[in-house]
Amino acid sequence: MIFVLSKCCVLEYIILHFHQEKMSSEIVEDILQILDCKIGYCKYGSGPIKILMIPGGVGCYKKDFPESVLNQFDPNLVTIVCIDPPGYGKSRPPDRKQSVQRCQLDAKYCLELMKILKLEPFNAIGWSEGARTAIHVAGQGKDLVEHIVLIAASTKVDQRGAMVFKGMRNTNQWLPNAREVYLQHYSEDFLREQWAALCDLVSEVYEMLGGSFLAHNVLPQLQCPVLLMYGGQDRFVMDPKIISDRLKKCEVLFHAQANHDVHIKYSKWFAQNVYKFVTKDKDSQK
Repeated sequence: MIFVLSKCCVLEYIILHFHQEKMSSEIVEDILQILDCKIGYCKYGSGPIKILMIPGGVGCYKKDFPESVLNQFDPNLVTIVCIDPPGYGKSRPPDRKQSVQRCQLDAKYCLELMKILKLEPFNAIGWSEGARTAIHVAGQGKDLVEHIVLIAASTKVDQRGAMVFKGMRNTNQWLPNAREVYLQHYSEDFLREQWAALCDLVSEVYEMLGGSFLAHNVLPQLQCPVLLMYGGQDRFVMDPKIISDRLKKCEVLFHAQANHDVHIKYSKWFAQNVYKFVTKDKDSQK
């Protein structure tokens, strides 16, 4: 039997399909009470692959996982949640209190957010400081976390790294374009105070903890597959083998031309490799 659709029906179908596509690709922002804090987050897509993205130091999801990055993912295949950790972005007031335990504490809010949103199990992605949080998320969440992707990750700091951060402590001495990236989201005072506190934290880890962040000791406990992603020109990170040698299941990817923000400058490369990594197990089971 052959059905013939009228022009009106075809037009209605096209409009409905366009509306559904538009809705699925929209970025929805909200704030929820999580434990003792109001946590800001955004949500993109409505697909079966669930992903949590965690920003870096003195960052926020709008800065570290902007729309240009999220749009590289097919919204019909993924559901992405980007969190502002306590004290950053929309998860204020109060402002962030930097401490050695900060990433370990942030992980609890990440896990609780995904639980409330009913997006378990999920994959965790963290950039820079957020990579250390992602390690704690996997360590605390165990079977709730299927894969983790660590972008520009460091779990240790050596003398060179400590000196680099010490030299960057005064944001008034930064180049204008480096400051502007942060000032689009934060005030001068917030940037100056938070960055100085973060640099002091790095010095504390180097001088008092033998150069190891708390996340470094969690690495051997991780059971899920881990993907390390680095820019070949990144001067903030140490040898990836410091992390990969402590992991049971690990892959390492480099983009030769990229710097610390490899996922932003090369967002298509980032999205393609993330999706390939988090679906690899599912493809092999088909």
